Amino acid sequence: MNSRWNLIFPFFLMMGFGACSWIPFGSTSPSRAFDSFLEDYFNGSFAIRPSSTETVPWLLASADSLRAVSASRAMRILSSIDTNHLSMDERIDWLQMEAMLKREIRDRSLNAPARIPGRYLTLGNIYWQVVRRRPPTPEDWRNLRKAVDDARVAMEIGRRQLHEPPPLWIRLAVNTAARYEEFLGEPLVTRIKTAAPDSLQPALLKSVEETRRSLALFRVFLSDTLRPGKEDSWGVGSEYYDWLLKEVHFLPYNSVQMIEEGWRRHNETKMLLQDLAKQIDPAKTLKEVLEDMKTRHPEPGRIAEAYRVQSDRARRLLQERDLVTIPEPEALTFVPTPPALRETYAWAGYGGITIQEKVPTGRFFVTDIVPEMSPDQVEQKLRAQNRGWITVIALHEGYPGHHLQNLYAMKSSRKVRSRFGSTYYGEGWGLYAESWMARSGFYQTTDDSLAWLQMRLWRTARVIIDPSIHTGRMTYEEAVRFFVDEVGLERSAAEAEVNRYTTWPTQAPSYIIGWLEIEKLKVELQQALGAQFNEKLFVETFLGVGSLPLELLKRAVRYQYGYQLGRVVAND
Repeated sequence: MNSRWNLIFPFFLMMGFGACSWIPFGSTSPSRAFDSFLEDYFNGSFAIRPSSTETVPWLLASADSLRAVSASRAMRILSSIDTNHLSMDERIDWLQMEAMLKREIRDRSLNAPARIPGRYLTLGNIYWQVVRRRPPTPEDWRNLRKAVDDARVAMEIGRRQLHEPPPLWIRLAVNTAARYEEFLGEPLVTRIKTAAPDSLQPALLKSVEETRRSLALFRVFLSDTLRPGKEDSWGVGSEYYDWLLKEVHFLPYNSVQMIEEGWRRHNETKMLLQDLAKQIDPAKTLKEVLEDMKTRHPEPGRIAEAYRVQSDRARRLLQERDLVTIPEPEALTFVPTPPALRETYAWAGYGGITIQEKVPTGRFFVTDIVPEMSPDQVEQKLRAQNRGWITVIALHEGYPGHHLQNLYAMKSSRKVRSRFGSTYYGEGWGLYAESWMARSGFYQTTDDSLAWLQMRLWRTARVIIDPSIHTGRMTYEEAVRFFVDEVGLERSAAEAEVNRYTTWPTQAPSYIIGWLEIEKLKVELQQALGAQFNEKLFVETFLGVGSLPLELLKRAVRYQYGYQLGRVVAND
């Protein structure tokens, strides 16, 4: 071991990653027990299926109860494993598994079958099958018909189980049902008539028409028959919110501390944005400069192409400057946002990876103009999808953001990290990617830089708004107004944002909080390693350890750094 490693190695000892921690010690039976547990868990050995003849039994309220029973059984077995004799990676996986099971048990109390109308609208996968580039096979069409038939059963289960859901969620489900009705009309019928085998077309068309009628009836049931609950009954309360932060996300914040951190970062970012606006045009206010930026946008129907252009440019920059290795083969496709997501994704999103012709292919969905929009809604959508925002969102969702992150995740051999994920890891990485690309010269126009800071302000607002609305410190309307007045969002975009937060407590702060924690880890390693620190190694190590809650991520990255640097030095 040479002198360079002698200087670096004590840092990892202080972090608890000395040589004796890198390999299991003593009996190996705990490792075998943990491997066996994971094998059983992911093979479905803990699954308990409801005794029902229903076509979609997983939607039954009894299935939720049984899942909680199953998770409790799994927790008892997991807890019996002696973690003192697990390796570092196994211990990290054990902790993530424990957090996931605790949440599955606890979430039973949220009574989702009675409260979430949207869970009974199950046509999302049909949409993906139809819009993808590869033509559906006969087997695909048969599966599509079954899914269309199952959708009718799902809605019938919803009629029986729904009880006083939040009015907002009813309205969102009504809008989603209407959009699925539209999709099952001319778009899907035309696709069936032009692409499905002749022998399958009559049964397909009949099934689609029956489900379309069922959607209309379900929409009326939601609007006119179902009794709504209290207006703000989507809020989870301080006790549950704080529990999620501590027990599931491993964060050193409660809801009050989260809001305080949000305000600090919000005011800091607002000052940076105001300074940039003065540089752009000293004669205009920040609001006027932002409004000018919104006027520079693609034409209707060209929004997806604008995202594709910026995504391709980001990929080229990564390769030309050798900033990170992009696993090959891979592809990224741009598709319309599914109907079920248009109410909560105002701009774009990443839909994960599917394998198409043996190539891992990411789905980048884009929210464009749709026929039922009024002229005012069209104008709002175009202003929201301005070129500055498109530039930043393109890299956040694609390269080097979520798509690259998912490509690395596919390579992981660790079952827990490849099956489960942490939003604070994923969205924190998305913001790290935005900052990293800014330092790498990706932003070429003042609109790009302006949008980057405005989007950071948008994310700091999330840190304030999400815990506030779920703990009763802010109403829905106050949250929407905050986005419009403080961040400069269009009202429709602000509503879509708050709609999403009501359905996913603790997710919205993950962008800023995750990014800040990743930056702290990078600084820590830079200070310890000095000139030996390399951002490419840091990025690839970060992506390679897998999607973990941030505290567990830090342990994994420090451990991996010690292993990698020790091996490099040993070979010198």
